[in-house]
Amino acid sequence: MERYPLDKITDINYWQTENDLTLYVNNFYPIYVVGFGFQWQDQTIQPRGVNVGMTVYGDMLSDNAAPLSQNLYSSNLYTSYLTSDSKAIGYSYENIRSLNIFLENYNRVQIDQTIKNRYKGEVLFFKVYDYFDKLKNWGEVSWLSNSLQTNSEELYLPKTSREELLDSMITNLDLAIEYLPEGGSESNNRINKQMALFLKARIGLYEGTFRKYHNVANDANKFLEYCVDASEEIMSGGKYNLIQGDKNAVYYNLFATNTYVGNTEVILAREYSTALSYGSAFSRYFTQNLRHQFGATRSLVDDYLCEDGLSISSSPLFLGKESITLELQKRDPRLTQTIANYGTYNLAVGVSQGADNAPYPNLQGMSGNKCPTGYRLAKWWYNNPTDWNATTNGQQAGLMWRYAEVLLNYAEAKFELGEISQTVIDNTINKLRDRVKMPHLIIGNEPSDTRLDNIYTTYLGGTINATLREIRRERRVELAFENTRWDDLVRWKAGKLL
Repeated sequence: MERYPLDKITDINYWQTENDLTLYVNNFYPIYVVGFGFQWQDQTIQPRGVNVGMTVYGDMLSDNAAPLSQNLYSSNLYTSYLTSDSKAIGYSYENIRSLNIFLENYNRVQIDQTIKNRYKGEVLFFKVYDYFDKLKNWGEVSWLSNSLQTNSEELYLPKTSREELLDSMITNLDLAIEYLPEGGSESNNRINKQMALFLKARIGLYEGTFRKYHNVANDANKFLEYCVDASEEIMSGGKYNLIQGDKNAVYYNLFATNTYVGNTEVILAREYSTALSYGSAFSRYFTQNLRHQFGATRSLVDDYLCEDGLSISSSPLFLGKESITLELQKRDPRLTQTIANYGTYNLAVGVSQGADNAPYPNLQGMSGNKCPTGYRLAKWWYNNPTDWNATTNGQQAGLMWRYAEVLLNYAEAKFELGEISQTVIDNTINKLRDRVKMPHLIIGNEPSDTRLDNIYTTYLGGTINATLREIRRERRVELAFENTRWDDLVRWKAGKLL
């Protein structure tokens, strides 16, 4: 009666070796390093109601995209009380409980403390990552420091205040940064120190600007400084750089590949393995435009500058809007590497998938995939019919975080702190422009843009500083369809732009 079960792991006979820690923590990687998801890649992530490939599809909520069907979350029609299933509404604490179980038990393993702390760093990273998502979706939520039982009194406690919640997140993240190995020295593509620094910078910028523009607290600068300090540590470390190449292809190629090995720009990505029959059907269904059947918006397209660095409101190079073919010409090279112009990104003759599956812009109601706006996304399109035909074993790599965002986070945080300078712009915004041979942004000589200024005035109550306007434009252009735009609109209190 006192013998342990021989056919399953129990808490009594686990926590013995480093391998126990490895296997336990491995469970969290596919949960948080989502990439494009797994196999059919058809799950919907709640409460946002977006396909599991959130990096690509998260912009469905924003003014960057027009989906064929209405999204309840971005339309302010989402009602969590329609279901009692916490997983369905994105409010589950199941993963937090599993992470806390690790934190309660990892020290039972009799190995070197430095090794144990490395795994603890990974778990703390995932825990803060989870809470950051909860904070963005729900605001104040309950911070739990231990695993609960059915009779735990914490089940009946009120939600944690925003101040205490953020303090707990930053404290845990700082520990993760201390414990995690330097990028490049981690084993088997595990979480490293620079990834934790990236998360701290992202949280710092979000919370700092949220507090400033929503007037929820008077300590916004503290969080903006977190962003600056974490970004500077990444930037000065020399481990990451923007990849370079042909200005008309380098940006597109960054998102259409099956591996990021050796890529100095990628901070976090999920890769797949043919050898392990481990893959995702992302490339197949993105090519068919069947996950959301969406198009990019004119709002996004209009924000791209012309080749001379001027806005479409003022540049003599802008050819007008008589056709998509015309308006995409003589623009920032990232535009036609993000939006497919007519006659581009077509399939080769004889490809088994058929031409209807290529992302040339099909209008709603025509045969083939549906694009409600005519602005069909080229970014993320992987022109590899073999990968499409592999269905659930597709190998397109799912990029999540990259160095370009570090530069953008840093530039914006420095502006919001009143510390912007031409040197900061040259080391951030202008590095991104150099890659695609666009003219530099010069403080005091920003391009005029009556169109965008009128939008700010109409929907947000007035224009903003021209330098900040251009930093925000660069962010929108560089990070289009990388799941940042909705959070940007929220933290800027700019929801009326929808």
